[in-house]
Amino acid sequence: MNHPFQKALFFMAVAACCAPALAVDVEAAKSLVRRNSCLKCHDVGRDATPFKKIAERYRGDAKAEDKLINHLTSSPEVTYLDGKTKEEHNIAKTVPPKDEAQLRNLVQWVLSN
Repeated sequence: MNHPFQKALFFMAVAACCAPALAVDVEAAKSLVRRNSCLKCHDVGRDATPFKKIAERYRGDAKAEDKLINHLTSSPEVTYLDGKTKEEHNIAKTVPPKDEAQLRNLVQWVLSN
């Protein structure tokens, strides 16, 4: 693969194969948000950090997706924006249960805000 054309063709083929895997299914993510009532806390003006602020916080973090999936599946204690109120974060429910693809899609959508 010494010819520049061959290299370009190779990278285009890789990009074409990977693009569908990287695409966020926005409607599926929004549906999961609705089913789990995420906006009850994470909407602008609510008790928890809005999705846009979460995306800003994790921008540039190579481990962001894994951290957020862990957050959604482990029920950690969280502190509300008031700095005083604490409670366990709800575990995201998917159908089928603990579906990694749905959780990863949701996290990718949140991070794209």
